[in-house]
Amino acid sequence: MKLAVTLLVAALGTLAGARTPVQVPASVTYPEGYRTWAHVKSTLIGPAHANFAANGGFQHIYANAQAMAGYRTREFPDGSAIAFDWLEMRDNNGSFVEGPRRQLDVMVKDAKAFASTGGWGFQRFVKDSKTELAATPTPQQCFACHDKLKKDGLVLSTYRQ
Repeated sequence: MKLAVTLLVAALGTLAGARTPVQVPASVTYPEGYRTWAHVKSTLIGPAHANFAANGGFQHIYANAQAMAGYRTREFPDGSAIAFDWLEMRDNNGSFVEGPRRQLDVMVKDAKAFASTGGWGFQRFVKDSKTELAATPTPQQCFACHDKLKKDGLVLSTYRQ
């Protein structure tokens, strides 16, 4: 699909008399069905944490088959995809339950398409939207943190054995 869009834009530019084709930057799309992928692990940021108001709640990490191979070797092949699902937390008389989604962070490995960000594409989707993207962090800002973990394939999380 991304290649088709790039070719279409280039063809339209050529037909319009443009001298050089227009480059469409690669993007990360919403990962339909990610909750059927392997569950990597879950974390919880509770009310006592300093960032609870902004980030509090449950975080569930899912990985497709290619990413699961990478979690085991720390070398993630092209096609790897990781979804980091952030959910608010509700106190139900001392029992904590999941609330509405805060955001969905997605990483997709494609060394050629995302060469400028270490081979990974990054995107944050707002709440339950499959199309609304968060203004921050930008893919470059995501990469700035992930780039510190080159020995781990730029992936912050680890697989809970």
